[in-house]
Amino acid sequence: MNLTKPWRYVLGAAIALLVVWIAWRTLGAKPAESDAPPPAALVTVAPVRAAAIEETVSAYGVIAGSAAASRTLAAPRAVIVQRVLVAPGQPVGAGTPLVALVGTPATQLSFRQASDARAFAQRDLERVQRLMASHLAANDQLIAARKTLADAKAAVAAQSAAGAGLGAQTLTAPLAGVVGSVPVTLGDHVAEGAPLLTVVATGGLIAQLGVEPTRAGRLRPGQSVLIKSAFDPGNRFESRLAVVGRQVDPATRLINVTAPAQAAGVALGAAVEGLITVASHPGLLVPRAAVVFDESGAHVFVVRGGKARQVPVKPGIEQGDDLEITGAVAAGEPVAVQGAYQLQDGLAVRIQRR
Repeated sequence: MNLTKPWRYVLGAAIALLVVWIAWRTLGAKPAESDAPPPAALVTVAPVRAAAIEETVSAYGVIAGSAAASRTLAAPRAVIVQRVLVAPGQPVGAGTPLVALVGTPATQLSFRQASDARAFAQRDLERVQRLMASHLAANDQLIAARKTLADAKAAVAAQSAAGAGLGAQTLTAPLAGVVGSVPVTLGDHVAEGAPLLTVVATGGLIAQLGVEPTRAGRLRPGQSVLIKSAFDPGNRFESRLAVVGRQVDPATRLINVTAPAQAAGVALGAAVEGLITVASHPGLLVPRAAVVFDESGAHVFVVRGGKARQVPVKPGIEQGDDLEITGAVAAGEPVAVQGAYQLQDGLAVRIQRR
């Protein structure tokens, strides 16, 4: 096809415009893509808190009855246990029946012999008195007869005080409290003076705790101690150290310390943990989840200008759900908590409102 010269110019210009338009379509979209906002991580934040950091020593033990508030009921004589009327841990009031006893055959025989001896001594004294009236007995015979009767009466009184003349006997609680140990069972033959059971007075519970000897040197009576159940951490109460031992227990290899445990809901014999405050110092606290540990060490992400800034920190003492930190952070600055492990230095963040 033969085109005139002007048409050739028109066709060339059209082709050039088409090339420019295609280049604009293919290359012009790239700047628009570069203008899109960078992705942002969703995090929750918490402020860095200035607080008094408590230095604590951990101790472990059980709730027990104090020696001053415990009463042990012993067998008043050799007896046989007829019935045990209470169980360990049972609350009792003053006068509550605890255990029923009966004398052994040997104790019953002993009481019968003592009673017979008293009756014989009484008759013998009367005989000597009649002889004295007839001037047939000496004064020393009368004195001896009186002495024999007095000894016989004393022997009967002692056995009666131990319940020997009662046959069956029921021991009652001497005070209101909680039954502790009950080392006897139905049918046991118990010797005189052997323990039958223990009652701990109301308000007489203590926390018996053990502390590692290397840490016991910082303990002093009067220091605050937070006592909490080993199986129910929500069951906790404040107390203060009453006694700090200075001898290693041969069984546990720990130093024994005690603190009153008067809070309601604490059971006798329950396992507990004690946190003893030995000192405090000012410092900064953040939630434990805010501290990230990786190959570079410990750090937090401080949110500044909508971006996460990685700040190296040194972790310190744990205090509840918080952790002490030292580093280039200030009180009040927001640090990422949930989502902190997904962050990188300089990454944009969006704060999720809790």
